[in-house]
Order: sequence, then C-alpha cells, then structure tokens
Amino acid sequence: MSRRTITLLAIVILFIVGAAGAFYFWQQSNAARAAASATRQTGTLARGQLSAGVSGAGNVTAPQQANLSFRVSGVPVTKLNVKIGDAVKQGDVLAEADATEWNEQVKTAETNLESARAKLDELKAPATEDELAVAESQVKGAQASYDSAVAKLRALQAPPSAAKVQAARAQLAAAQLSYETALAKSKLLNDQILIQRATVEKARIALEAAQAAYNAIAWQDNAPNSGAAKELQTATIDYETAQANYNLSMTELNDSALRSAEASLANAKQSLDDVTSGATDDQLKSAQAAVESAQQALIQAQQNLDDVKTGATETALLDAQASVESAQNALTQAQRARDDAKIIAPFDGIIADIDTFVGKNASSGATAITLVNMSDLQILVSLSEIDVADVKPGQEVELAFDALNGRTLPGKVIAVLPLGTTSQGVVNYNVTIAFTNPDPNPSTGGGNNSRSGQVLPGMTAQASIITARVNDALLAPNRAIRTQGNRRVMTVLFEGREIPVFVQTGLQNESSTQILSATMSDGQTVNLQEGDTVLLNTTTTNNRTQGGNVVGFGPGGGGFAVPIR
Repeated sequence: MSRRTITLLAIVILFIVGAAGAFYFWQQSNAARAAASATRQTGTLARGQLSAGVSGAGNVTAPQQANLSFRVSGVPVTKLNVKIGDAVKQGDVLAEADATEWNEQVKTAETNLESARAKLDELKAPATEDELAVAESQVKGAQASYDSAVAKLRALQAPPSAAKVQAARAQLAAAQLSYETALAKSKLLNDQILIQRATVEKARIALEAAQAAYNAIAWQDNAPNSGAAKELQTATIDYETAQANYNLSMTELNDSALRSAEASLANAKQSLDDVTSGATDDQLKSAQAAVESAQQALIQAQQNLDDVKTGATETALLDAQASVESAQNALTQAQRARDDAKIIAPFDGIIADIDTFVGKNASSGATAITLVNMSDLQILVSLSEIDVADVKPGQEVELAFDALNGRTLPGKVIAVLPLGTTSQGVVNYNVTIAFTNPDPNPSTGGGNNSRSGQVLPGMTAQASIITARVNDALLAPNRAIRTQGNRRVMTVLFEGREIPVFVQTGLQNESSTQILSATMSDGQTVNLQEGDTVLLNTTTTNNRTQGGNVVGFGPGGGGFAVPIR
C-alpha cells in the first residue's frame, strides 16, 4: 500500500469519526433541548373578547331619602295611611293631623274669593234693564226727598200768614173744649161709682139675710122649693148685677181720655206759639242739614245712574281685580296652612320608617315618616388617583353583593367627583355608580331580608368598572410576555424551535394581553395565529393593578437582534 493510499484512508477514517462525533453531538444537543423544553410550561394564543378595568368596594346609598314631618304642632294625628314597606307615589297623603281650624279658614277664604269674583263679573257685565230702572227710580226718590227738605226749610224761613195764625187759634179752642168735656165726664163717673158702690153693699146685705133664712130650713125635704130658696136666688142675682155694674163703671173710669185731652191742648198752645213766634235756630239748622243730606243722596243716586249707563270705570275694574287677587292669595295661604297638617310624599318611594301614630300630637320639624326612593339607588366607590385616571361616566360596571350570595347586577358610572381626599399620603376620588336596570325584586311591603332578596341601602357592593374592551383580539397569556429593556419579548415554539419575537401589546387584564403585532429581530413581520404555542415565563412583568385587576396598556414593540436557533 502506498503512502498516498494510507494518507487518503486516514483522511476518510478521520472524516467518518468526525461526522459520527458531530452527529452524536447534534443528537445530544437536540435531546438536551427537547428535555429542557419538556420541563418548561407552554401556553396557546387565542382569540376572544378582552376587558380591563379597576375595582373597589362601596356601600349602597339612596340619593332620594327624606325625613318627613308635620309643619304644625299641638294637634293630634288623625290618619296614618301607610305602613313600613309600602310603595307610595309622589303626591300621596301619608298622614294627617287635625286640621279643623285651617279647614274653617279655607272655607272663609273660598267664600271671600267667590264674592270678589262675583263683584268683578258684575262690573264687567253690561247693565240690565232692571238695573237701569232701579237706578232711575233711586234718582227720582232722592229728588223727591230733596224737594221736600227744601220746601220745609223755606216754610220755616217764611213769616207766618194770617190764615196759619187763625188755624192755630181755632185748633187751640177745639183742644180746650175737648179738655173741659173730658174733665166733666171724669167727675160724673166718680159720682156714679159712689152710687153703684152703695148698691153693691145693699145687695150684699140682702143676700146674706136670704142665705141665713134658707140655711134655717135647708134640712127640710121641701127646702129647694120653699119661698126662702126663691128669695135667696133673687138676692144672689141682684148682688151679681150690682157688682157687674160697679165693675163696668170702674173699667170706664180712667184718666186716659183726660190725659189725651191735656196733651192735645198743650200741643195746640205750642203750635200757636210756633206760628206767632216763627222757627227757632235749632229748627232752621236741622232743616238746613236735612236739605244738604238730601242733596248728597241725590248726587250719589245720579252718579250711580251714570255708572249704570256707562259701565264700570277703569279704576273700579282695577280695584275689583286687585280684590280678587288678594282673595286668591288669602285662599292659597289658607290652603298651605291646611296642608301643613298633612305629610305628602315628595317623590315615589318606599316607606322606610314611621315614628308616629294616630292620637299622638304632631310636632313641627320632628321626623314622623322616612321615605326612600328604592328605584334610584347608587353606590359610592373610592379609587386611588392612579386607578381613577381611566374611569369615565358611562362605563359599564359589574356589581357583586356578598349579602345576596354573590348576586351580581349591571351598573354604570354616572359621575367622577373632581375633588379628591388625601389619607396617609394617598389621594382617593369618589366615583358614583348607578344601577343600569331597577332591582327586579323591589319591596312591596314589610321588606325582604332573604339572602337572595332585594338590594337595600347600606349593603356593601364589589364594583368592577370596565375601563376598556376589545372584541376578536389575539390574546396571549401574561406569563408568555417578558420585558427586556424597553422592549417586550415573547418566545414562540415552531417546529421544535424557540423563536423569540418582539410584540406590540394592547389591552391587558389580570390573565391575558392583547397582541397587536409581532416582528423578528431583522424587522420581518411575524403572522401569529390563534393556536400558536408560546413559552411561559416563571414570572410576569409588573403591571399596575388595583384589586387584582390589570388596568394598563403595554408599550409599543420595536426590533433588536435575537439569535434564532
């Protein structure tokens, strides 16, 4: 064998040994790589909806809650129309106190208003024929009274005529004659009475004698038919006749005729003196006053007639309208005073508490009934300044209640209070959350204390506020993404190889991160798909969280060299 052949054989042997060693090394490397891969955890890319948000706890409150009371004191409660748990409507009368005094005031005010309105309507209405006739009749009557007063004054002012003096003297002579006649008659009656009195006395004596004679034989059987009985009867008739005549004369005997004659005589003398001496100053003043009064009445009657013909003046209408408005105001005040004795629901709600009863005296300002609007409940949640940055009105909220066995209800953010409060160096802001739909189990009486019952004021709720949401997002497990400098890296398993790619992330929650794009180290785009396998890191990138919920977005991706094995 030549040296050249030996050399070639050695080279072949060395090549075979080298190749065998390289193959063995490759097998060992793959085995080690496979063993290492087998010991690491993997995950899978998926597509779906991703939500992110913040969470906090708060208590249920009722923004519309009123402590209602009477506005009167010292009168008893007469009606209590509700009980705890009753649902009431705005305007319902919940309780009443004795309003007798104010009811009377309302009736009076109503009467006054009706009267004022009637007067205004009367002024606005045109005059009727009857009203015109009455006004004209009043003018005629006033004119007649004035003419009569003037005539009497002129008569008093004029000197007496001879005829008046003669008539007054004739009247005096007649009165003198009547007086003398009455005086004479009075004297005659006195004489007659003396005679009749003696006749009565004589008849009495005769009657007593006849009575005694009859009494003497009254025991005899024929006494009623005896002469003594007849004499007694005759004596009785005579006595009664005499007594009757005497009584009649006594009746006629009075001085009324004489006194009347005396008065007539005095009047006749005064009339004669008046005629001859003329009117006194007092008479003239009285007559002048009568003329002036009659003149004013005539002027007023004429003015009234003119008003009836022309209608009410603008001033009269304004005054009547003012009277109506004043009466209306008085009625409104009286009605308000009466309503002060009532408790009226200011809004729809549920009776939460009652601290009064029928017969108890009302006390102004003291809470008698507590009303709560259960259809407008809210929750006040306090969030840190970091968490509240992403919270805005209108965002959806999931509300969970431990008191109701974890029952959840939908809600929404209605307000973020702009003023924060600082506690131990931490600034918190209050977020107001309302229920999206009313509680499906509202109370209708007596409350509901079951563990699956209604939401009540004071209950604690866990609020999860959804600050962002994406649909059909490509999702990677949070543990699959790590931060390297200012880049985010994810390792994809492809045909047994570990391929690191740079990812641009979007929305992120407590378990998943949205993958927006991926590139190789040379900038080549990687088309990641649902179902791709990725390696999971032992730790995850720190993200700001609140209550365990991730609330941030990852930074955008870039490109840097990563060795691809």
